[in-house]
Parts: sequence; C-alpha cells; structure tokens
Amino acid sequence: MEMIKSQKIRLQKMLYGTFFIFVLPLYFIFLANSLSLPFEVPKLGYGGSVIAIIGLVIMIRGMYELKVKGKGLPMNAFPPEELVEDGIYGVFPHPIYFGFCIMCIGISIFYKSVAGLYLVTPVIIGGCMALVLGYENLYLKKKFGKVPHPLLGISNISKPFTKIFRLNKLWNILLKWAENRANSWKSWRLGKLRIINHFLYSGLAGGIGSGIITLVLGRKYSLYIVILMFIGLIGAAIIGQIPVGSTNKLSRPFGYFGSLFGVSAAGLIIFIFYPEIFKVLGAFAIASPVAQAIGRIRCLIQGCCHGDNTEEGHGIVVNNPHSRVCALSHKCGVPIYPTPLYSIIGNVILEIILLFYWIRGVKYTIVIGLYLIGAGITRFIEEAYRGEPLTKIIRNLRIYQWFSVGMYFFGLIVMLFPSGITSIPETLDYGTAFMTGVIFFLISSFAMSMDFPDSTRRYSRLSG
Repeated sequence: MEMIKSQKIRLQKMLYGTFFIFVLPLYFIFLANSLSLPFEVPKLGYGGSVIAIIGLVIMIRGMYELKVKGKGLPMNAFPPEELVEDGIYGVFPHPIYFGFCIMCIGISIFYKSVAGLYLVTPVIIGGCMALVLGYENLYLKKKFGKVPHPLLGISNISKPFTKIFRLNKLWNILLKWAENRANSWKSWRLGKLRIINHFLYSGLAGGIGSGIITLVLGRKYSLYIVILMFIGLIGAAIIGQIPVGSTNKLSRPFGYFGSLFGVSAAGLIIFIFYPEIFKVLGAFAIASPVAQAIGRIRCLIQGCCHGDNTEEGHGIVVNNPHSRVCALSHKCGVPIYPTPLYSIIGNVILEIILLFYWIRGVKYTIVIGLYLIGAGITRFIEEAYRGEPLTKIIRNLRIYQWFSVGMYFFGLIVMLFPSGITSIPETLDYGTAFMTGVIFFLISSFAMSMDFPDSTRRYSRLSG
C-alpha cells in the first residue's frame, strides 16, 4: 500500500514538473510567436542575452538552495520541509520566480519579440505574483510562522516610496472608508418589498457597465448587449446556488463566475454564426473592471465576499447585525481582511491596463484574454484572504481560486482566436448609452438590492 502511494506521489510530481517545465513554457513561446502588437522592443544589443543569463543564474541557484537547504523540490504543490531565508533567498524575493521573469524579459529583448516582452512576460509575472500572494506567502506563515524578508524584497524597496507618498496614511484612509461602508447596511420597506441601501452601487455597476459597452459599440449592437447582459445576470443567479446554496437568511446569492461563464459560453456559441461577436465581448471586457469595482462597494455593505480574520489594525471591523459578516459568518467585532477593497484596487489597475492596450490598437481577443487573465489573477489573490464559511476548499485552495486558475488559462487560449482590431469610436451615442444605462440600473438594483424578506421561496432573500 505504501509503495502504491509512493508511486502515485512520484507520478504526480513528474506530471506537475513536466507541465511547468516543458508544456507551459512551450505554450508561452508559441503564444509569443503567434501574436503581434503595435509596440517596439528596446535595442540593447547583447543586453538581452546578459539579462537572460542573470535571470537563469538566479533561478538555478534558487532551485539548488531550495533542494539542499529546504530539503525539497521547487514545486508549490509539493513544498520543501524547511524554510530557506539565507543565500540567494536573503537577497532576492522568491528567486526561482524572480529569475524566471528576468530571464523572460532578457529572452524577449534578445529575440526582439514584441509579444514576448509586452504580453507574455507580463502575463507570466502576474501569474507568479498570484501564486506568491494568493498561496505561498500564506502557506509559509501557516507552516513556519513567517515569510522571508530579503534585501531586495518589496517591503524593503517600497519603504522610501511609502514614506515619500505617505502610502500608509492613504491605506488607513481607505480602510476607514471600507469599514464605514461595511457598517452602513440599512433598508426601507414598501409593503412586502425591501429596498437595501446598496441599491445605488448595484444599480451603478449594471448601469455604468452597460453604458460603457454601448458607448464603445454604438446602437448597432444593442440587441447583443441586452442579450449578454441578461445572460450574465441570470448566470450569476443560477451558478450562485451551486457553491453557496440557499438558506433561510440567504436564498439569492450571486456568483461572479456564473455571470462570466454565461457570457463566455453565449459568446462562443454566437461566434459560430457571427464572428464579429468578439468586438462585443471586447467591449464587455473593457467595461467589466469598472462595473466590478463599483459592485464591490455593494459587497462591502452587504457583507458578501468578506475576508477572514486578521490582526488588529490590518483590517476592518464589522458590527452591523444585518451584514453577512455577522449574520452568516459570525465574525462580528473582529478584524477581517478588507477583501472587497483588494478587489476594487485590483480592478482599477486592470482597467488601466486594458485601456492602454485598447487605445494602442490590438486584437479584440487579446483584450478579452487579458481581462480573463487579469481578473483571474486578482480573484485568485483576493480569494486567498476570504473567510466565508460557505466557500468550499479543495486541495488547499478555495473553489473560486480554482475557477480563477481556469480563467487564467482560458485567457491564454482566447488570445489566439482571430478578430478585428480595437479602436476609439469616432462618434459616441450618448443617448442610447444613457437609456441602456438607466434600464440596467433599475434591473441590477432590483436583482441585487431588493428582496422579499417575509418569503421562504428560493431567490426571495438577499440577507437577514
């Protein structure tokens, strides 16, 4: 029995190593050679090869020290037994990831690969950040009680900037704002109907999101916009029932991944008959981070997507009994991670990135792929700090982290689909955009902020 178990683990390690050492790098090379971008690679002569060699040396040294000092393999699924803090690990943060990213930059410059430098390498860096912030650092804290703080680590490098720009003060202001929103839940009754005060944010998320899409596309695509918006909303309501379920206090949960799955599936089906649908999906990708960031304010007030326990002064404290933090998770009065705030910041950054690529003129499918990858990275990190008891955990990862991994890889595939090129609209149809926005403001407000608390039927209640 022990022999069978040992052979199974050995096989898992081989498959895991093969995927990350051969399959994924080869796909990244294929992606870099298959895509084109309207940028230029810096002319550094042999500088690219020097950078690549430096990165390779750092990576190999990191693997060696992890094997010798850590007594294990460089695989986060099969972690080493000991924490390594000296040597190369005392200089560079996560030297295997760090060295690999540096190597990718150097190789892209050496081969003058535009897609390699401006698309594939950033995607790789983002994936490494997600693994570190969304899994490895938390694992190290749990197992060893600390994480390494190398000389060139983020905490050391960022100190001057934190002091100059008073980033600590800014973060404290944001925490206070988030805590105020998280304790602001209240409602009004109109007969059997209850209107919760976050209706403004759920409405603005749907209204502004649909308005942006209409501005980008124009009246010609109104039918597709309406269809996909409704599919997204219905998908969120249906899929929300699967991982979360229905209780007497919450019978109408909404799932972001349900919305994403619904829109993506519908888009791929429509693509068979109407290839131009990628233009519509590209507009959805541009609008989604804005809608998601606004919608997260609704999450703060509602108490959904809330964080796990954290140290005093590092999170927010919720005392409102109607918040899901208190009503369902029983974390009243204790500091929790402000995970919706993490999501807001991540979506703002993602929106800036997507706008940059859209303005420069790239394929719609590149924008769509970048959204899926960027949103997957953001969500993977955010989910690691969530504390909702209803969220399932599978092999040390929350179920939504697995969904986020799927988003990341699906985004890598979508980029290869043929499509048109993004551009700034010559004329903007403000009238149609306003009308669309008002319609979906009302629909989103009703769906996500109005309920029937006296009913026991499915989909009747949003909170206690």
